[in-house]
Amino acid sequence: MAGEGFGGGNTGSLSQGTVTLVLNDQRTRTVTQIQDAIRPYLNSIPDARVSIQGYGFGAAALQVVLTGEDEAVLNRAGDDLERQIRTLKGVVDPRPSAPPIGPEIVIRPKPDEASRLGVTVESIASIARVATLGDIDANVPKLTQGERRVPIRVRLPEQTRSNIDMIRSLQVPTASGGATPLSSVADVDFQAGPAVIQRYDRRDMLAIDADLANNTQIGQGLHEVHNLPFMKHLPPGVQEAAVGQTQQIQELFGALGLAFFTGTAMIYGVLVLLFRSFFKPLIIISALPLAIFGAAIALSLTRESLSIPSLIGVLMLLGIAAKNSILLVEYAIERQREGMPKRQALMEACRERARPIIMTSLAMIAGMIPTAFALGKGSEFRQPMAIAVIGGLITSTVLALVMVPVIYEIIEDIEHWLTPKLARFVTPRDAPPPMPVPPVPAIDTAAE
Repeated sequence: MAGEGFGGGNTGSLSQGTVTLVLNDQRTRTVTQIQDAIRPYLNSIPDARVSIQGYGFGAAALQVVLTGEDEAVLNRAGDDLERQIRTLKGVVDPRPSAPPIGPEIVIRPKPDEASRLGVTVESIASIARVATLGDIDANVPKLTQGERRVPIRVRLPEQTRSNIDMIRSLQVPTASGGATPLSSVADVDFQAGPAVIQRYDRRDMLAIDADLANNTQIGQGLHEVHNLPFMKHLPPGVQEAAVGQTQQIQELFGALGLAFFTGTAMIYGVLVLLFRSFFKPLIIISALPLAIFGAAIALSLTRESLSIPSLIGVLMLLGIAAKNSILLVEYAIERQREGMPKRQALMEACRERARPIIMTSLAMIAGMIPTAFALGKGSEFRQPMAIAVIGGLITSTVLALVMVPVIYEIIEDIEHWLTPKLARFVTPRDAPPPMPVPPVPAIDTAAE
């Protein structure tokens, strides 16, 4: 289907098209495996550049953008980068994003002759445009067909447009009211040129598209590309532009980092209000790395990379790990307020709160198992998230019953040692006791 694709919209060119494959539920291979299977057949099509998008439509899976002032230097740099990308295992089928160069008619005005005859550059451009492409829609008449208005575009026949001598003999109006051949005021030649001119930040731009091999994430692919010798030593005048996937990943990881920080800060603020202490919430915050540690181990054992779904799973773990610690700390504080010793209060908290902590963790792990094994439709994308959640739940549940009591005792000792030293900086809640009034000496009136 040329020019239009499902989800891709109108490409604006008859040389581009989109083919949509809808996968059924009975397939035994993943999306990436199907991509790797059909890629050799697509690459065997002559004069075709094929880009496969597994989970969406639009740009290639990976894109590296270079900018520069010199077009020739930039093109050589693009060729070198494409050649080195072909040596990578995780990145396949590198290709320029722009269409290949093709023949075009180049018209270069002769300033002296055009000035002598009174021919402007606008006149030359208008004559060439009308003869080869037709006038713009705003200037052409319209044919009314019901509710449609179809522009009537008039131009030279195709045989004439491909004849360079006929183009040169086009008549251009002069200032005296006459006409002169186009060849007398401009040089007209066929020449190879780019199909599109790409610019970024007032510089020439060249983009190299590529696909990802099986089980390769975009972060891994970009890491391999940036470790190439070419990317470490770019030619003079050539720079990498942080656009496309690179810019999206930077913005996305920055947003996730802000979400981690904001979530942790909000948890700490709520716990300060709950426990009326700046030290007790540190016990709960210290349990969060236990969940992140378990998620990292699970992703490493299953050979899953750190992707957006896995980071979302880690973000979910913050609340779960905090919940387990809150159950332990809150129970221990209540027992201490009743007069129970610290060590005994911690032991009883672990004994009483172990059952609800383990039950809630097991329930969530059981709910994540189908997604972790990619049993559902389209669950390959959510699989890293489930693996990260399961690994973090296991470590946060097991280690919380061991590490949280230890950290509780350490923080409690630090709080008791530090509170008297900071007491003079805190406004007392109760009014100070009244100052003692010295006794008034008695007066002997009899002596007077």
